[in-house]
Amino acid sequence: MNFFNVLAVEEVDIILQKIASDYLAEEEIIDILQGRERIVSEAVFAPVDLPEFNRSTVDGYAVISQEVMGASSSMPSFLECSHEVVMGTEADLRVQKGQAVYVPTGGMVPAGADGMVMIEYVEKLDDKTILVHKPIAPLENMTLIGDDLKKGEIVIEKGKKLTSYDIGLLVGLGITKIKVYKKPRFAVISTGDEIVDLDEPQKIGQVRDINGYALSALITELGGQINKKVIVKDEFNWLQKVLKEALEEADIILISGGSSVGTRDYTKDVMTSLGGKVLVHGISIKPGKPTIVGQINEKIVFGLPGHPASALIVFDRFVKTYMQRTLRRCEKELSITAILESNVHASPGKETYQMVQLMRGEHDWRAVPFYAKSGMMTLLAKSSGYIRISNNQEGLMKGEKVEVFLFQEVMV
Repeated sequence: MNFFNVLAVEEVDIILQKIASDYLAEEEIIDILQGRERIVSEAVFAPVDLPEFNRSTVDGYAVISQEVMGASSSMPSFLECSHEVVMGTEADLRVQKGQAVYVPTGGMVPAGADGMVMIEYVEKLDDKTILVHKPIAPLENMTLIGDDLKKGEIVIEKGKKLTSYDIGLLVGLGITKIKVYKKPRFAVISTGDEIVDLDEPQKIGQVRDINGYALSALITELGGQINKKVIVKDEFNWLQKVLKEALEEADIILISGGSSVGTRDYTKDVMTSLGGKVLVHGISIKPGKPTIVGQINEKIVFGLPGHPASALIVFDRFVKTYMQRTLRRCEKELSITAILESNVHASPGKETYQMVQLMRGEHDWRAVPFYAKSGMMTLLAKSSGYIRISNNQEGLMKGEKVEVFLFQEVMV
């Protein structure tokens, strides 16, 4: 029987970083309405100033601020008002001394005015005269050209995942198309004689394809595309055939199960039979030691452990990181600082990943270690995230500050 040639986590990171740096992600131009959660492949610069004209932030009157200096209820300022700005039209006039112009919220402030008096502090004396009961400072209640963005200023960084708010900003700048990376194409292969799909009857001794569906959901959430999802029994020729097909359909292949050194663990042998290189077979990590990383025809193949918690932890730590590097992502990992609620023991010589539940304390977050066997899906479903314990630590003590890497955002 062959045994693992275990590599440190840092060594695996270096290998994956090299592969990712050589990977040339394809680009495409899409309509801005299809841009949500896509990864921008080049920086976007403002083509115009935002706003493009001086705008009022209130309903009221555009004035020369000096004209209402000292205005009060007992000593109002009298101004002539014979014009008003219509929303969506250019204010093609100039405010002179002793004049005011009505401007609705968002309307263009006419030239000559340097402030807006809110309508609540104005009294109409007659059709052409208003009384201003409150002074304003210069530029009060208005935004100037370029206050939001200056023409040529960077709007979206390369590698950013677009949010709904980003799309609103881009539309406000008149940008209708955007260049993004094409979605990485994935194939998810679940192996095992005991694995059955959702639409198959389940017999005693069989289990549902938890890994296949959970991994597919994670990939979609991260912006990937599932081109192939299949269950394969523990049979060499069958797995070889399916993997060969997957290499034609996907950029990244995940094989769940079959990565260990048992008599029916064929992942490594199938990869080499197709001319592949096994770069990693075993990582000093708990859970997830029997992980495989290889390349076939420049396509990367991950052999993940069969236990759900192990497979999904390895995905989060290595596959997700590799995917983000290929897309030149600029976001940092989602994490939060918390106080450890109890002692945690680590496995000597391994980087240990301990699942925790986050609880809101009086003044901070508390991380409660959550224990379950690696084959139990509740370990991940009930956990907020995990803490990492390096291979040279024996564990962590209750009361220590720890960084919790989150599976998803937590409610503050």
